[in-house]
Amino acid sequence: MELQRLFRPGSPSSAQAPRPHLSGGDGTAAAAGATDPDAERVHDDRRERRLQEHTEIWRRDLLPKYVAGTPPTRRMEKLWRQGLPPRVRETLWPMAIGNVLRITPELYDIHKGQALDARRQWEEASEASVQPSSKLMVTLSDQPLRSKTAGRRHERSTALIPFDLPRTFPTLAFFREGGPLHDECKRILEAYTFFRPDVGYVQGMTYLVAVLLLYLGPYAAFVGMCNLLNAPTLLGLYRLEQSAVQCRATVFNQLCADQMPAVARVIDDAGLTPEMFLIEWFMTIYAKCLPIDVASVVWDLFLLDGEVVLYCTGLALLRLSAPLLLEGPGADLEACARILGKDMRKRVTDPDELLGHISEVWRRTPARLRSQIQGIAESEFGTGGGVQRSPGSGGGLGLTLASLRSRFMW
Repeated sequence: MELQRLFRPGSPSSAQAPRPHLSGGDGTAAAAGATDPDAERVHDDRRERRLQEHTEIWRRDLLPKYVAGTPPTRRMEKLWRQGLPPRVRETLWPMAIGNVLRITPELYDIHKGQALDARRQWEEASEASVQPSSKLMVTLSDQPLRSKTAGRRHERSTALIPFDLPRTFPTLAFFREGGPLHDECKRILEAYTFFRPDVGYVQGMTYLVAVLLLYLGPYAAFVGMCNLLNAPTLLGLYRLEQSAVQCRATVFNQLCADQMPAVARVIDDAGLTPEMFLIEWFMTIYAKCLPIDVASVVWDLFLLDGEVVLYCTGLALLRLSAPLLLEGPGADLEACARILGKDMRKRVTDPDELLGHISEVWRRTPARLRSQIQGIAESEFGTGGGVQRSPGSGGGLGLTLASLRSRFMW
């Protein structure tokens, strides 16, 4: 049986922490650590039955009729928003992401071969006693493919990949040295440095590839990664462009101040800026800060609605963290960073609870504002030129980045 079918998000065998008992959606029980084992078991069993029922509906009634790139039907959208079953993701995610870059299996094999040859040269150079400072600058991208300026700005050493992989979903152990997905993940990341030498390898990419590999085969995961990173939402962030980072942080600040002013004040008083946590959330589509089964439902919505989902998810996580931020030890910088950082994975463990909060944030966000958020990416890269857009995403208003900044400034 294929590995991705052995992994069943939401099941007790998914190696994730136990889920907190649902407590009316305010996150208080989760923050306090109070759990009811019987309620957890009932909740998990109910979710598992629902996933099985939805799997049959998708495979029997919906997927055979769905044409990639077209808006989903109302029935599809309703089920999609409840979170996709794992076996549906392996079919629907590639259709939702698309392949506007026209990447073929042959092209993937070519880049894998180039990466393998470059790695052999790197190992030979290492054996020849290359100075450590020089070794760190050896990458798997062909130097002639980049201008010197682009190389200085965007080059990221693939020497970081072996250090990043074991820290990617460590509780699953799939990506540790010797793990079943370790080598495939490394090959995809190395191949990408040849496909996009202007971007190279950037920390955070391991999480994108890891999520894709849990549901897709290596070639499909490579296609998915390349097309996701070609979309404006992620490309500007992985290029580390200041305008892309600052604009999104400003918008999120304003949304937080509008919907949760008390939480916004606590975070601001602690000296924690959105850049300290939000950009990592966005760059990994929340795969780094959340358990895989929870992050996967965020991916489901992101592929359906686009960039606005990233903002709604961030606000949903703040709603779930509000009891700790407002009443707990969240008044200083270190505590805030911990609550919104490494502690998030332990606390937010129920996909249904997070989906409920995302839905509430979406309801509270005016449609005009959602359209303007979608317009940020379009304004950065233009509305034409084959910009990738997921099924169901809004068209945006095509506003310029400067006008969006002035509109959202405090």
